[in-house]
Amino acid sequence: MDFAKVRGVAAGRMAMRNNAASIGAGATGAGSIGAAMDFTEADHAGGASPQAIADVMLQIAHIADSLGYTHGLKPSQWTALRYFAGANNSQRTVSAFADFHATTRGAASQMVEVLVGKELLVRVPVPEDRRVTQLHPTPKALELLRHDPLNDFAGVIAGLPGDDQYKLAETLTSLLRGLLEKRQSV
Repeated sequence: MDFAKVRGVAAGRMAMRNNAASIGAGATGAGSIGAAMDFTEADHAGGASPQAIADVMLQIAHIADSLGYTHGLKPSQWTALRYFAGANNSQRTVSAFADFHATTRGAASQMVEVLVGKELLVRVPVPEDRRVTQLHPTPKALELLRHDPLNDFAGVIAGLPGDDQYKLAETLTSLLRGLLEKRQSV
């Protein structure tokens, strides 16, 4: 990975966040303040410091999240729509979504209520078990998902060489597992 390039982009983004006035006065962001983030440390010679990588990942997450405020939805609502559109019937419940989204049943239920109110999800009773109600995306939701802001993010990833995509997926999966393990042990 070319951390010098990443450092320049991330530094530009951090500068925009930390010093918006100077950015507005002529600095352009990417690469303009490349020394602001040092990706190497003495004990990480030839590599990147874990803190610097974490900083870049947080910046990526922030940018990806900010893309989700579109079409009258919030990022978490897009996540819910994606989930219900892709889940099999047995997983189209508030409880299953709460588990997937790592949130409480109450928070998941409130989000579902908003999406039902926006006519993006519809409740479908399960004849075999009257206690269970499934949630299905409406045609309006499926049309909206054609304009999913995650597509822009995926498009950037698609521009990476195939081997890099695979390595990125492996690495991010390992990081996610580690974070989930830490979260469950708290």
